[in-house]
Amino acid sequence: MLDKLQLFWYKCFDSKIPANYHQIVSNYNSYYNALNSDLKEKFLQRIYYSSKFISFKPVNFEEVTEEMKIIITSALIQITFGLDNYILNKFSTLFVVPSTYYNFGSYKNLLGHVDFQQRCIVISWPSVQEGFIIPDDATNVALHELAHALQEENKIRALGNKFFHTYKMETWEREGVKKLAVIQASENTFLKSYGGKNMLELFAVSMEAFFERPQEFKENLPKLYKKMTFLLNQDPTNGNDPVFKEKI
Repeated sequence: MLDKLQLFWYKCFDSKIPANYHQIVSNYNSYYNALNSDLKEKFLQRIYYSSKFISFKPVNFEEVTEEMKIIITSALIQITFGLDNYILNKFSTLFVVPSTYYNFGSYKNLLGHVDFQQRCIVISWPSVQEGFIIPDDATNVALHELAHALQEENKIRALGNKFFHTYKMETWEREGVKKLAVIQASENTFLKSYGGKNMLELFAVSMEAFFERPQEFKENLPKLYKKMTFLLNQDPTNGNDPVFKEKI
């Protein structure tokens, strides 16, 4: 409830998006670049508001720059762009590490990690950059780790405040279990095989493919893709207007 009151205050009294947001996001995020002008404005507004609720903490460098905050938060907004809720309040501590395969405390060879017990996200900035600079390889650490954080926070949120509708998540899971079995049987032809580790990883690698290879996903796994569109209320193959106007 407190986050909604804060968000309301920001929308009323702190609603001006900094002028550099568009340039920063357009330098990295191909999903944003495809949006029509109205949706681009909405996308930037959501970045601006939601980043205020995230505590970015640098590890072994001076600060998490504005660019880092904007680009990492853009992954959160990309996933939640068709949803009503997009503010993290349980997993709102985000450590940014300065190099790929970084060792940070108990986290070894780090690209990214979500600690469910400590409720924090740890992410490598070079890996974030690479994930957006190469937009079509279905590898995007920011999307992957934020998918984990959203899925886990969704489980512990009150019923009326969830990111994902319970029925929609259940329908995705029923289809996802089938794909998990296919990967574990070594019969996989689409999605990264790492998704066969468990349903959490299947969700994260599905999220990467959904946004970075949507047409291939749709052609190769039409049922699972349809469940993703149902869950997220959007279809990236629609390009400049991916969000559904009506519930499907």
